[in-house]
Amino acid sequence: MTAATEIFARRLNEERQRAGLSQAALAARITDMIGRSIDPSAIARAEKHERAIRLDEAVAIADALQVPLTSLLRDRDAIDYEIDELRRDLSLYQWKLSKVEEEAQQAADSISATRRRIEELEAARGE
Repeated sequence: MTAATEIFARRLNEERQRAGLSQAALAARITDMIGRSIDPSAIARAEKHERAIRLDEAVAIADALQVPLTSLLRDRDAIDYEIDELRRDLSLYQWKLSKVEEEAQQAADSISATRRRIEELEAARGE
């Protein structure tokens, strides 16, 4: 079997257990979604890399487990690495946003002060 199939099988098992579903419960959900019977042993064989998964089954599995299909196709370490990268990006964007918000507040304060000064000068001139 291919590495992708092995990853899918491992991730299927991990996500099924995380969801607290038995193989029978998952099979029942998939059966309801795709309209044809999936035996619990099919799930067991898929998790052991002994059975290929059809595309419609893979989509139903992801839906039943409430995870993106792509998360079943990627190794958990790769997912964890991407999450870490995204968290670093998020932190940087939040820092940049706070700096822009500070500058925006300073600009708003300058606008208010300038408008007040204009009003004062216009009042002094008799307008």
